[in-house]
Amino acid sequence: DGVVSTAVGVACSGARTTLLIGDVAFLHDINGLLGLAERGVDCTVVVLDNGGGGIFSFLPQRQVLAAERFEALFGTPHGLDLVAVASAHGVPAERVTDPAVLAPRRGTRVLVVDGDRDANLALHHRLAVDVAAAVTGS
Repeated sequence: DGVVSTAVGVACSGARTTLLIGDVAFLHDINGLLGLAERGVDCTVVVLDNGGGGIFSFLPQRQVLAAERFEALFGTPHGLDLVAVASAHGVPAERVTDPAVLAPRRGTRVLVVDGDRDANLALHHRLAVDVAAAVTGS
């Protein structure tokens, strides 16, 4: 994917950088973290850990495939401790539940935030219904 590496490159330019990324995309470019802690840059990586490819829950396949088949092909649950994975790459990491921890600060870190794919899908659906009602006036 290269998303982590791109964020590191931006941070190396001197810009304070925050990346919001899903867990699977994070794992696809995890080696972008190698050597990051020693670079002296301001780079925060916020990882939404919803146990797999949550974005694919928005595709029609979720409705037509059996749940087990969808999980295997699209959900792709990883079952990894993302804090441990980031720490193994030498970057300070923590799982957060307090939104205040997400505030920008100096240095390099990975913040893992738990998510729920079904709850996220339901929220998006409710928002779409509310927006449609507001636009149509009904």
